[in-house]
Parts: sequence; C-alpha cells; structure tokens
Amino acid sequence: MNLDSIFPEGLYVVHALDLLGPVAVYVLGMSVYAIFIFRFYRFVASRDMFGLDLSRYEESRHRFIRRVLGVLMYVLKYLIAFPAFAFFWFAVLTLILAFLSRDRAFEDTLLIALATVSAIRATAYYDEDLARDLAKILPFAVLAIFLIDASFFEIGESLSVLELANEHRESILYYLLFLVLLEFALRFVRAVLRRVFRRGPAPSTPEAVRAVDAPGNPPVEESTRAAGDAPARNPAD
Repeated sequence: MNLDSIFPEGLYVVHALDLLGPVAVYVLGMSVYAIFIFRFYRFVASRDMFGLDLSRYEESRHRFIRRVLGVLMYVLKYLIAFPAFAFFWFAVLTLILAFLSRDRAFEDTLLIALATVSAIRATAYYDEDLARDLAKILPFAVLAIFLIDASFFEIGESLSVLELANEHRESILYYLLFLVLLEFALRFVRAVLRRVFRRGPAPSTPEAVRAVDAPGNPPVEESTRAAGDAPARNPAD
C-alpha cells in the first residue's frame, strides 16, 4: 500500500492552500466578530460603565474640592461620555437589525434598536447577568444565521436601508435624549432604594441616645453581658 492508492489525486501544497484559505478567513472573521461582541455586550450591560476611582480625593481636607471633582466627573461620565457611547450602541444595533430584517421599515428598525438598548440598561440595574444575556442575543443571532445560510445577507441591500438615517435625524436625536434621561432616572431610583433599604433603625428617644453615648457609660452590649455574668444575690442577704 502506498500513498498513491490512498490519495489518488495526489497531495499538493497549492491544493491545500486553496482549501485552507477560506477556513482561515472564516476563523479570523468569526474570532474578530466574537471578540468585538464580547467586549460590546459586557460593556453595554455593565451597571457602572465608567469606573473612575475617586478614592484618592476622599481623604482630602478640602470638602469643596471633593464636591467639585465629584460633580465634574459625574457630568463628564453621564452628560458627555454616555451620550457618545449610547449613540454607538444604538448605531450598532440598528445595523444588526438592518441585516436581520431587510424588509422592515427603517422607523421600526430604529424603534426596536432603541427598545433593545433601553431594556439592556434597565435590566443592568436589576441583574447584570440578565443584561448581558439580553445584549448578546441579536449579535450572536446574526452570526448563527450567517453560518447556516450566508446567502441570507445581502450587504448592498441592508446598507442601503441605513441611507435613510439622514431622513430621520430628529427621531434619532429624540431617541438619544430618551436614553440619557432613562439612565439618569435609573441611577436616581437606584440611589433612593439603596438609601431607603440601608437605613438602620432609629433610636427610640433622644434621651436614650444621650444616655448610651454619655462618657463613662459602658456600651449596651457590655453592660448587658456584665449583668448576665454577675451572681444572683439572695434577698435574705
């Protein structure tokens, strides 16, 4: 038995390269797309997207400086950076929906893209894992459909739908404003709920608080422990 009987057509480097070339293209394209989607959905589904560490300013003696820095960072994050990222997410999801639904009206595509981004941000404040699952549904659905039937996508026709974006500039602006207001509303509600549920029980009376906190008085736990450890006294004594 020789190689000619096993491989009657012969083994050639050129033939191998012709076969493996498309494989390399598929592997590279799928890897780049998957990495982009991985970074994309983890970022868009994060509750605190912009992790700016202000702890080094917390111990500053200048309270005014701490407050000014906090306000500036908040404005930078949610009035400048967040609208830019929101527009990017909105554009990406609109493009994905344009590929998935070629016959859908562009107004409906914008509406579904807005609803998807808004739902991702809303669920991020409930559970980030749920938001991540929601954020990766559409991108990986595109990849799955492409692997099953690549002829489903017509790049020219899908991109031609995006040319209608110039005719819907007002709608796009309204949608972006809605996303920004929604983010502020979600953060406000979360801050209120955290303050309500983390508030400890209030003292019964001001006199009780002053009596416990008075100098020389032991803490309540220590006084109770001392009373429990003391031997019982006979009334006859």
